[in-house]
Amino acid sequence: KGEIGVILGASGSGKSTLMNMLGGIDTLDSGTIIVDGVEISGYRKKQLVEYRREKIGFVFQFYNLIPSLTARENIETTIDIAVNPAIDKKELMDRLDITPFANRYPSELSGGQQQRVAIARALAMKPEIMLFDEPTSALDPELVGEVLNVMLGLARDGMTMIVVTHEIGFAREVADQIVFMDGGVVVEQGGPEIIDNPTEPRFKDFLQHVL
Repeated sequence: KGEIGVILGASGSGKSTLMNMLGGIDTLDSGTIIVDGVEISGYRKKQLVEYRREKIGFVFQFYNLIPSLTARENIETTIDIAVNPAIDKKELMDRLDITPFANRYPSELSGGQQQRVAIARALAMKPEIMLFDEPTSALDPELVGEVLNVMLGLARDGMTMIVVTHEIGFAREVADQIVFMDGGVVVEQGGPEIIDNPTEPRFKDFLQHVL
């Protein structure tokens, strides 16, 4: 609880598949997943739905907002179906600096603003774990910082997070554990120090291309 895991790797290395299995979206062919002492890999469909609603907040590469609803309504709709006690939506929107554009529709928002709404919508469920699957990869470079700042704030508040990202500086600053994947397997893992001292040749090559 309160730790931040970062998954690194090139496109097609299996990062999103691993994330989807942790989030109960994809099922395993073999092996086990244990979350908070409970094995979820044997869950049936209904159990997985409950697990996602009660435990997991998921933020995807693309925002998946409901286009016919305003930013405020996208968040309020999630609060209405939350199984955990609802949080203060005003406080949530103020915290993520959404209030100035709360009544605008997704088509009227920048990519960074839409992603902040998507993060707020996930947080509205009061999840125990936040999963971020390349949350900045679809953003223009000048918008990346505002989303990373929101995530940094969550990290400082002690939110348990797993993040798939190519933002090495972010990983170095916030990660408790880093996993590097290649070809569908974990090649190297450790603390943030492995970014500066990689041992596996494939990880070294990856870092040379992204740093």
